[in-house]
Amino acid sequence: MKPRIAFIKTPDLRGFSESIIPAFEKSLSGRGFETKVFEPKPENIENIAQEIVEFKPLFTFDINLDGLIFAEKDNQKQLLCDVLGNIHVSWFIDDPMVHWMKLKPALSSNQLLFLNIDPEHAQWLASFGKNIAFLSPGIHPQNFPPPLTTKEFDIAFTGPVVDPVIIEDGWKERFDENLYIYAVELGRLVYRNPDMPIRYAASYLASQFNPQYQEGLMQFQKENEDGFMALLVEAGAYAMHLRRWQILESIDGFQINLIGKVEGELKENVVVYDDIISEKDVIQFLSKTKIALLSQPPFIPSGLGFTVFDSMGANALTMVEERFSAKTFFQPGKEVITYHPMDSIEIEGILAYYLEDFPQERENIAVAGRERVFRDHTLYNRGELLATLLENIIKQATPEEEQGEKPEEEGLPTEN
Repeated sequence: MKPRIAFIKTPDLRGFSESIIPAFEKSLSGRGFETKVFEPKPENIENIAQEIVEFKPLFTFDINLDGLIFAEKDNQKQLLCDVLGNIHVSWFIDDPMVHWMKLKPALSSNQLLFLNIDPEHAQWLASFGKNIAFLSPGIHPQNFPPPLTTKEFDIAFTGPVVDPVIIEDGWKERFDENLYIYAVELGRLVYRNPDMPIRYAASYLASQFNPQYQEGLMQFQKENEDGFMALLVEAGAYAMHLRRWQILESIDGFQINLIGKVEGELKENVVVYDDIISEKDVIQFLSKTKIALLSQPPFIPSGLGFTVFDSMGANALTMVEERFSAKTFFQPGKEVITYHPMDSIEIEGILAYYLEDFPQERENIAVAGRERVFRDHTLYNRGELLATLLENIIKQATPEEEQGEKPEEEGLPTEN
């Protein structure tokens, strides 16, 4: 009997599930899994839960814990995977901490496998004693149009972007003075140190304050864990917007096409396309763009979120912040261009070099980047890795006598 996996499709404003689930379905079906997609909604949740029970999956899968279904057993609220005894696989395509309120009630379950796109995320979840695995982002080849010979836009910058002053003013109204100072300094610390994970930065910064302040902060964290996690998320977002805002403010000699939502007044050389939100629309825009200038959020310390892979697949020369992970996945200067986010002179110099001085080199790098992700970094590749991971789980959970004996020609004895 084939092992079954139920893909739980949940609301997804950017449409990542429209790429991930079909690709994973194809990969796992090819590896002998029986797959089925379920789409729970408020009006059909009971029916969907019953259908899942009848399907009897060995595994269920969702993105970012949005697919968790709870059931009543012995007058207690429990995860459906705990009730059924199956394994739920949740792929966090951003920082799990962003989903803390959904994650928290699931931490007590031993039936969950947490997939992460960043090693730091995995380390954090491991501190809770959870089952973790690493699975990096990838592209769905069917989402990408053929390379264009003529590009409509010179430079694209991916949002969202918020004027940091707007965030600071909001904090002044909500926080007391000490908490406001901590939030601002934490955001600025991460802004200045792009490689520093927000959770490490939070502990480091707290240690720099006087003992009385540290005690007050620890008390706040102990009494209001949810509020403290929300504070870290807000500080990380503040660092992201501070970095993106400063990059945009520092570029004078070129028109920047910003895709995504914006709050605040940017310079006249920034043209905003605030209706481009979904992954599909972002890819279409980047396919018409010569250079994609990307600033990944601090929630992804490795700097390699889905947008990086999508940009390269769209045949745009992709500029990413200098990180070790970028160098391990791609060849800098040949498949991707790295830059230092604090060096505005370097950023504008790179733009001028590839737009004005050496356009052919720009096109060669864009082509090489596209070829690399289509060859090595597709969601089909990731689905193969997921299939291997699930097969190993099945093997570990299956008694040796049920796995079958090894054949005699391998040198091991067999029983009659």
